[in-house]
Order: sequence, then structure tokens, then C-alpha cells
Amino acid sequence: MSRVLIVSRTRMNQGRVCVGGHDLDHGFRSLRLLTKAGMNIKEEVEIDVGDVVELDYADHPEPDPPHVEDVLVGQARRVETLSVKDVRKLILENEVPWTGTPDAIFEGTVAATPNGRVHVPGDGPLPTRSTGYWVPDEKLVKYVSFQKSRFLYTGASELNAFTWAGMAEPPTRIPAGALVRVSLARWHDFASAPAGYYAQISGVL
Repeated sequence: MSRVLIVSRTRMNQGRVCVGGHDLDHGFRSLRLLTKAGMNIKEEVEIDVGDVVELDYADHPEPDPPHVEDVLVGQARRVETLSVKDVRKLILENEVPWTGTPDAIFEGTVAATPNGRVHVPGDGPLPTRSTGYWVPDEKLVKYVSFQKSRFLYTGASELNAFTWAGMAEPPTRIPAGALVRVSLARWHDFASAPAGYYAQISGVL
């Protein structure tokens, strides 16, 4: 059994969520929790950011880079809930966030679409992970496009547009210096935009 700290709940399709966490007993390993069948967890499952859950998990038998964090989980039991302040403290003690402009995230593998959306192009190179933390050097401001909340990075970079994918209500702005949870969506092949893995914001700590 491992104690896993939940750090994100990302909205998916068909009433499911992508739940991200870190294994507190095994080097703060970054995890994406899937069911034993390899599905995203149902939205109604009562698990949230700050929860520490005790569970068994196994590596996904067919990992799909850059989503190397995928693990298959059986039953889970909540053992405690930490404050946002304590979650942030644990992350900063165990992770090294990317800092600066969006160009720095995901090991510099990101590019901009013609309208500034941040993504990893489908022809690579791929980063070694699909989740991480970013401390921006300039604020991000919320806007709405195609009925989705998005954030615009206000600094000097062509990479400036992120979709908000968190389950919580997004803030109106994300200040410079905040700890931002970023992840890569699964593969998208749009008719009107470059194919690849699009960066999204799932929370601010």
C-alpha cells in the first residue's frame, strides 16, 4: 500500500476525471490514477485535491509517452486531508518547478499554434513527463473562448494561451510567482489546429 497525495482533478469527457497525485512513500513519484480497466475515474468518486489516500497501484502495462505517469488502481481509502498550504509545501520540498515564461515548461518541447495555444507538437520531441509545476514570471488573466475558460500569459512570449481544465472554479487571474499545476492533454488531432498534446492548467496552489 502507498499513501498518495491528490494534487489535481482534471475534467475529461463522459463524466470522468483525470486524477493526479504523488506517492508519498516512494520518492514523491508523480501518478495519474486510472481504474484497473485503464479508464479515467468517474467524476462522482469522492476524491479531491489535498486528500491523502491509501491504495495499491500497478504500472500501466502499455504506457503511452509522454503520459508515463499512468497507473492502474484498485480500491482506495482516504486517510487524511491536507490544507492547500501544506500541499504546496510538500510539492516545493519534493519538486523543482519550471520558472519563467511558458517556453520553459515540459523541458522546452512546447510550441505555439497560430493563436498562441501551448502544445507539444505531434512530431516531437516529447518531454519525459506529462505533468509538472510552473512558476510564471508574469501574471495570467482569464478569458472565455468557445465557452471554455482559458488563461492568457501576459509576458513576452508567443506561447501564451492555456485552457483551464481543473474541476474547481478558475480564478480571474493567476499572479506571477504562483505555483501552477500544468499537464498535457491526451493526443488531439484537430482539423483547424496542429496535432499534438495541448498544455492545460488544472489548478493553482
